[in-house]
Amino acid sequence: MCFSCMEKESRPSLVPTNGGAMIINESPMALKGELLIKIRSEENAQTKVAGNVAGGTAPSAEVVQVLSQNGKFKLERLFPECGRFEERTRAEGLHEWYITEFDKKISTSEIVSQLKNCSSVEVIEYSLPMITMDNGRSYPFNEPEDARLLQWHYHNDGAVFGTPSLSGADAGVWKAWEKSCGNPDVIVAVIDQGVKCDHEDLADNMWINRGEIPGNGKDDDGNGYIDDIHGYNFVDDMGQITASYERSHGTHVAGIIAAVNNNGIGVNGVAGGTGKGDGVRIMSLQTLGASESGSSGSGLGGAVRAMKYAADNGAVICQNSWGYPQKMSWNAWTRSSFSALRRAMDYFIKYAGIDENGNQSGPMKGGIILFASGNEAVDYLSFPGADEKVVCVSAFGYDGNAAYYTNYGSYVDVAAPGGNMYYDEAHGGIYSTSVGEDGSSAYEYMQGTSMACPHVSGACALAVSYYYGAEKRKGLTADALRSALLSSVRPINRYLTSQYVDKMGVGMLDAGRLLDYMDYVGDIPAQSVMIGKSLSIDLSEYFPTIKVMTYSVNDESVIKVELSRGVLVVNALKIGQAEIHVSDGNSLSKTIRINVVS
Repeated sequence: MCFSCMEKESRPSLVPTNGGAMIINESPMALKGELLIKIRSEENAQTKVAGNVAGGTAPSAEVVQVLSQNGKFKLERLFPECGRFEERTRAEGLHEWYITEFDKKISTSEIVSQLKNCSSVEVIEYSLPMITMDNGRSYPFNEPEDARLLQWHYHNDGAVFGTPSLSGADAGVWKAWEKSCGNPDVIVAVIDQGVKCDHEDLADNMWINRGEIPGNGKDDDGNGYIDDIHGYNFVDDMGQITASYERSHGTHVAGIIAAVNNNGIGVNGVAGGTGKGDGVRIMSLQTLGASESGSSGSGLGGAVRAMKYAADNGAVICQNSWGYPQKMSWNAWTRSSFSALRRAMDYFIKYAGIDENGNQSGPMKGGIILFASGNEAVDYLSFPGADEKVVCVSAFGYDGNAAYYTNYGSYVDVAAPGGNMYYDEAHGGIYSTSVGEDGSSAYEYMQGTSMACPHVSGACALAVSYYYGAEKRKGLTADALRSALLSSVRPINRYLTSQYVDKMGVGMLDAGRLLDYMDYVGDIPAQSVMIGKSLSIDLSEYFPTIKVMTYSVNDESVIKVELSRGVLVVNALKIGQAEIHVSDGNSLSKTIRINVVS
């Protein structure tokens, strides 16, 4: 993520103890009747207590005393015991986090003031609500139409509509399909409203938990969740995923990623396969969709649990088209490094695709997290998307310019099609799966950074699918995928009005180029540089010796290269792509792909 215009702060290592517990995310927008609590590790002894406490135990008697004197309450581990993954859960300190629910009529601030004086409490976190990042919808289409025409966001030839349309203002999906259309071993976790799992164009690409027996009311696989067949409903705390016309956001997002391709109905998904059961799989983690008054599933508790669940159950890509409904400074977010959400994000990045013994078990080692930038049409830090560990996605329309609603700024990583129904309400949005008013399978246009983000998630899923392949090749890391993603973009500045220049990310998503870049995984990571700028590459990071280094450039009109003391200095001359072939004189050679953008 680009933080060139922002002062970075190091993550603090210890919570101050001289002033009681640390208070995080205090806000008038915080949900009533819910708090997240972290217990000090040295005092996290399970104490037998009476009352409404999960399992009949609590982390400390004084916490129970505070809560009980304020009436009825619930208290349970935020991350439930999870069988074979319990050891690493404890190693990361996640067993020290609890969630409590209490009477919403009681002042949350009053409960906090009492809890912060408990010697056993280290962190108290207000539960901020989650909001979706869509910016409008049109009407559902119950009759299938020509998806190639309607889904301009996959391939835009410049003649899609009568209004201004730019050839190439798309996600570059058609070219990517020449190499891969998906792989069922690749699981994408969709943290959102519930996905309509029986949708005619999604059912075949839904993840199935083979370790669970449907409907028997038991946690058959010992992961801490009962009847979690296609994911889990964290709103209602049950295995059954729910979706409706009013709550179709998650279904729309899932369709962009993995609607079944080549089945003669509906729409295409970026990584939906070829109609032969070979699309990537969608894991539905329902965290949005509660009543307007809020519930545990509408706040951080659901999102935090969902992210860890995704890592423990096989997902390697985590899709998030939601955010906080408030501004937050970089300093405030840095302070929230103690937040349960940030700990869960760290957990997913570290453990996704890795089994309980530390071995790669999935198609990628480590996980990649993607967030929508938000729809307030402003240049400010939008969290969690602005976190440097995630990929933040802004939105453009079919004219290549920034969508009128998109958030932008130096923290954004990449731009993708999000739709713009300002010119064409019926067709200018993103066409994907939805839920009809009667609960049936439907299709509709929506717009927003919510729609841009799953294009990038789908492209990442294609890239992992291509690398993993039929031979199930291992070795791909999330860091390598991120490098390839941000280095394979197409220029976007040339299409932007001045306020958006250099603030929509490093460029425009190009799924085709991304898959091309996957051929270079194992070489020196690809790099992206702006025209007129330069970058330095320290070869000592990639070669055991740099005493005798040689190099060659395949297109010297694009870049000029100089080598001095093992450091390559690359000067960008014009927009385009070039390759640098480097050798150490001992038969070890590597290729560096350079992408020059405007």
